[in-house]
Amino acid sequence: MRLFLVALLASLSAVVAAAQSREVGPYTLHPIIPGVIRIEDANHTNPAGLHLDEQGKTKSFNNCSDMYLIVGRERALLIDLSNPIKWDATATESLQSLIAEEIGDRRLYIAVTHYHADHTGMLPAFKDNPDVTFWIQTPEFEGREIFPADRTLPIAGQPSLDLGNGFVVDALKIPGHTDHSTAYFLRGKHLLFSGDGIGSGHGVWIFSAEGFTKYRRSVDLLISYIRNPDHQIDEHQLLIFGAHYWQKREKEKLTMRYLLDMRTLIDEIKAGTAREERVAFGPYLNRNFISGDAVITWNKADAERFQAE
Repeated sequence: MRLFLVALLASLSAVVAAAQSREVGPYTLHPIIPGVIRIEDANHTNPAGLHLDEQGKTKSFNNCSDMYLIVGRERALLIDLSNPIKWDATATESLQSLIAEEIGDRRLYIAVTHYHADHTGMLPAFKDNPDVTFWIQTPEFEGREIFPADRTLPIAGQPSLDLGNGFVVDALKIPGHTDHSTAYFLRGKHLLFSGDGIGSGHGVWIFSAEGFTKYRRSVDLLISYIRNPDHQIDEHQLLIFGAHYWQKREKEKLTMRYLLDMRTLIDEIKAGTAREERVAFGPYLNRNFISGDAVITWNKADAERFQAE
């Protein structure tokens, strides 16, 4: 009996150790499930979010942008490429080494949720590597062709990627934040990696009236997609991982409730009943519209025009 307990404790200790976060250069790796890791461009010297001094004033800020690594039996997929890290001289070498350690001899595919610089920042670490294939929503990068053409696989021609060992990733275009923002589902695992497409819990930024129209449709599309039994998603188990994980504020997790609140919020904006909060993110983004867990950062005048339609 004693040997059994010792073996059990050793096994549990190994599981706990495997689930622990670890730092590599400017990055922190956070396991989600076996084979799936959140990689945050932050560490103990430069944590995520606002850094306050002893008087409570902001002294610095790290709006870290998360990457997600999914490791199958034959292939691995890295979703997004974070901010361009300038605050740690080892950033490129550290990212290359941690990915190599996690994937071994598997071929690496890289997907990007949208074109913004805080999601493509570390592209130079992989762009010239002949063993890397880019799985890309190519219309998102039209006119800004930053990926090697001979190693770019358009999502339009292959919307799913089989990594082996039961890990299949399905891509779904969700316009709104940008014209071709893309979400990635890990089939049968109830995990959604959404970039900035629906926000990370703090607010999805919508930059035009046209963008808002597209976003409304994308929210309905996402809900319908999740509820389609062919897609093997249990909405009660669904976990949503946005690109800026630290922005969840006090929310422990983003779940289906977040998406349903988004749909309610859109209805409330239309009715003129949404809770509002003044913001100043440039001349256009001047309102947060809030309902439940959902926040849409948009424009007051365009919201009023939407109400009057």
